[in-house]
Amino acid sequence: MKAGIINLNSGNLLSIVSAVDKCGFETTVINEPQTGFDVLVMPGQGRFGYVSQQLENNNWREFILDWIAQGKRIVGICVGMQLLFEDSVEDESAKGLAVFPGSVEKLKHKKTPMVGWAQLTSNDEFYSQQFVYFVNSYGVANSDYCIASVNYGEKFCAIVQKDNVIGFQFHPEKSGDYGLELLKKCLN
Repeated sequence: MKAGIINLNSGNLLSIVSAVDKCGFETTVINEPQTGFDVLVMPGQGRFGYVSQQLENNNWREFILDWIAQGKRIVGICVGMQLLFEDSVEDESAKGLAVFPGSVEKLKHKKTPMVGWAQLTSNDEFYSQQFVYFVNSYGVANSDYCIASVNYGEKFCAIVQKDNVIGFQFHPEKSGDYGLELLKKCLN
């Protein structure tokens, strides 16, 4: 199985590559749109607007939307998940991919940014009660596509999924053995 890791110049690239390698995939960091992969991973750290601009600068937007329209698998991580929504209050002029309806909001965390472990809540036993690692100040409070959430001062979506598109607000690559198990399940 081949995984393409999209380089949006937004950090966290090496830890994603390492984690996907550990899941048994042949990984390639891709700097421009190209085919030949079984799954794409869209990591991201930092500001929504900056990462959104990287989609534009490197012609990723149309490629990713076409990839999704063909029913191919894509995984968004942290800001990579946020970009799957329409927009964000963090950078109101920046546009997401609008795969999921809704906006990314500033979360009312106990402390900002949220850094550390939190427990997932889900109706799916695979996700429920698992601890995962977050670093974020923004997220999606609610979505019809939310399959797992977390409560950290307020409830927000930790995982969203629609067909072959899945997004993690947390960092599975930094979430220990469970994070690797989760990545492996979602990449296949």
